[in-house]
Amino acid sequence: MDYHLVPSTDEHAAPEHQLPKWILDYFEWHKKVRRQFPGSELFRNPNAPPILIRTCLGLCGGLNDRLGQLPWDIYLANQTGRVLLIHWHRPAPLEHFLTPNEVDWTVPLDVEGFFNKEGTIVSREGMRKARAIPDLFDGFASANPEKDFWSEHLDLSLQRATSGRFKSEKVLRHRLLGHINEEELEARLRALGETDTIHWTPSFGNIFFAFFKLSDPIQQKLEYIFRELGLRPKEYSAVHCRVRHPKAMPQSMMVKGKNEDYPADKSGLPWEGKAKEFAIETATKAIKCIKARLRKKEEKVYFFSDSNDLVRYIAHDLLQEENNAVINVEKEAEDIVRTMHIVARNALEENAHIDRQKGRDIPAYYGTFLDLFLAINSRCLSYGIGYYAIFAAKISGTQCKLLYQEEYWGGEDNKRANSHVCSVD
Repeated sequence: MDYHLVPSTDEHAAPEHQLPKWILDYFEWHKKVRRQFPGSELFRNPNAPPILIRTCLGLCGGLNDRLGQLPWDIYLANQTGRVLLIHWHRPAPLEHFLTPNEVDWTVPLDVEGFFNKEGTIVSREGMRKARAIPDLFDGFASANPEKDFWSEHLDLSLQRATSGRFKSEKVLRHRLLGHINEEELEARLRALGETDTIHWTPSFGNIFFAFFKLSDPIQQKLEYIFRELGLRPKEYSAVHCRVRHPKAMPQSMMVKGKNEDYPADKSGLPWEGKAKEFAIETATKAIKCIKARLRKKEEKVYFFSDSNDLVRYIAHDLLQEENNAVINVEKEAEDIVRTMHIVARNALEENAHIDRQKGRDIPAYYGTFLDLFLAINSRCLSYGIGYYAIFAAKISGTQCKLLYQEEYWGGEDNKRANSHVCSVD
């Protein structure tokens, strides 16, 4: 069975959805160009149209920061008449994890500055060549855009790329971080007469799957997990616990990671003391949130987290005979878990964070993509801090998305408006 994209069984799901015409037109143009200028001809042939590459040359954020910007990427490429490509230098080229589906977004292997002979991390010289490519938003704060970026700098950048000093540049790159300001793109689309604003419509998932399918090694692992756990698409729920994020806990309670020289997001949440209690308490809240929305008591709940210790504890260790729940937090967790059918994949090794934990072997990052697709295929999804699980919910288009916790500190985000906020004791 193919678990890339599955028919929804959600009673609230929209009927078969057609992408906006401007996106369909852009896709057709993109495909035509790549057929006409195969491989490195796209870069070397003077008759080929110009190129825009979303790059990751260092710290680029998690999966949503890197891939959840597709509506912006397509808009920018369309408005500048450029062929959209995507390339990661860190932690490894994206092609190791996701491959093209309908739209070929890949940089050809023989273009300097993007690949080494093994197709993994390029040399420092290669990185310098990639960094030498002009940034579409050069001089403007696109990685952390403020009000003036949206009101002035974005349009100045587009003008510069179409009729200004970047007009003759064959290749431009960018790494705009726009998901916190989705309304900025939505307002632009409405001003152009569009009624489909993409981010929270079925178009978001359709665009994602037009671009991506899992690489063969991860697809094979995903199929194995579905068989091993007895999961069927859209017939199970999922719970995500992001407990290593700094905003997951009050600032007064911030703990160091397993390596005291680094924060928990980089070196792992210590599985002891207050940090362990906090993680268990968070998981209990998240599981209580999903329990009220299960269709039947036997419905399986897939549990995943950025702490492999928490996954192992909730899904494997908690109900073992030798477990002794001696503190109230553990007892409360045991009481709720005993009433549900919680499953998880093997949690012996942590999911390496693609941004905070670079330098690992490529398979160390597979888990991040496995959990994403397991969340996409769930019927109902409970989540808290961060955008990783929200990204999965937007791709799947599920109407059953539950927010059990908001950020303890920091700015406002747009999660509440699109989620049912749980109130659990």
